[in-house]
Amino acid sequence: MKLEPLDRFRPKPYAILYPGRRSLEVQSVDGMKVAHGKRDVEELLNTLAGFSLFVLDALDPLIHTTGALSWSLSIWKGRTTRATHRPSGSSVVSLRGTLDPSNAFDDLETVLLWLRSYGVVPGSIPSMAWSLFRASLSRSYSCGFDPEIGKAAFFGGRQEASKVGIYTDMKAIDIRAAYPAAMARPEGYALTLRSVDPSTSLDPTLSGIAEAEVYVPHDLAFAPLPIRIDKDLISFQKGSMRGFWPWCELATARRLGAEVKVLRSWGPARQADLFGPWWPLAQEGRDLGGRAGVLAKAISNSTWGQFGMAAEDRARRQYIDDDGESWVDVPIDDQELPHSWTAHVAAETTGRVRSQILDAMEVTTPAHIDTDGIIVPSSSFLPGGGGGGAGDWRVKSEMPQVDLRGPQLYRWTCPECGHAHEHWHYNASGIPRGEVAEFFDGGSKSHMIEVNYARE
Repeated sequence: MKLEPLDRFRPKPYAILYPGRRSLEVQSVDGMKVAHGKRDVEELLNTLAGFSLFVLDALDPLIHTTGALSWSLSIWKGRTTRATHRPSGSSVVSLRGTLDPSNAFDDLETVLLWLRSYGVVPGSIPSMAWSLFRASLSRSYSCGFDPEIGKAAFFGGRQEASKVGIYTDMKAIDIRAAYPAAMARPEGYALTLRSVDPSTSLDPTLSGIAEAEVYVPHDLAFAPLPIRIDKDLISFQKGSMRGFWPWCELATARRLGAEVKVLRSWGPARQADLFGPWWPLAQEGRDLGGRAGVLAKAISNSTWGQFGMAAEDRARRQYIDDDGESWVDVPIDDQELPHSWTAHVAAETTGRVRSQILDAMEVTTPAHIDTDGIIVPSSSFLPGGGGGGAGDWRVKSEMPQVDLRGPQLYRWTCPECGHAHEHWHYNASGIPRGEVAEFFDGGSKSHMIEVNYARE
């Protein structure tokens, strides 16, 4: 795949849409426009065909602005990624809840003006992330390796609950800017890899990949390596296993007590500091402050995953009735993207973060793990001594009480709960916000999940 500097900037107007039932509010640099009734909404959308259009969160409510028959939705792995108003061609993407409605347009404008200074055109969060990365390149790179091996070594973040129950005197700690910091490490990345002798040292500072047979002793405190047990399901298990992993992760697993027999190995043939020049740009965005900084952070965090992006599990949703209660998802044929040849870059990035989580698990016992953060007893020391920089561990919140039900499924109190604000904070992936309290207070158990597995 050719990684090339960004082309010249082409200005594009932008607006935020606020959908209602047969109504629509549109905020742009020209102020707020409001349309009521299907006909007026259609006319307003016709004026926006050349805009980059955003909603603050969910895209699905857009179908009710004119009636569902006028809309189609792009679906990827079960998630709505884009809504298209077919008569006008207006296309809308989500800002993923990063902005507060009270000041959303000003914050969006702040971010887009910052991006414009680097020649980045308004678009979806992933497209802006990719453009910002390209804006950081001073030259072109040819980057590519066997996509099947790269994909086999590419796992998502670790999400795990060690034991469900009520915990007291806990704290949440996480790695500051975990993924960007891992990407910006000075050792850089392999642009391509070459086959090396299986006896070659698994140097954790080099971005290599190995196929290995691994035995994790059952008396080891925790399972160090992910294995894929379904297309989108990974597990951390003990016993014997075989698979592909980044060198950094295999080296850590071996150091912690796993037996590793390398069968095949690939080391860097050419390396480059792909993200060193990108990281200062990403930091600029994160330093915008407020909700603008939150959006800029979401953009920078969307960069690494695109190196393993695959055009699969896609569909186009077409509605059968105007109320949007019936639809047909028309599958879109899978296709190989150029990005599949850079899956080894994404594999190395996630491996670096999981290895840092393993380092922390060696010195403390987490009750819960979620990608770049863990919940541990309050008395635990920060791994590596902590610090204020990117890639360092920090205390995110004190948790006098944690009610843990499973991975990404818990509630907790903070020192201010019950007097500065309502009792309990929630982390409940997959449960609608309005149903979370009922679930924890004894409602339906249908959302309970196994604690031994982690979804990518």
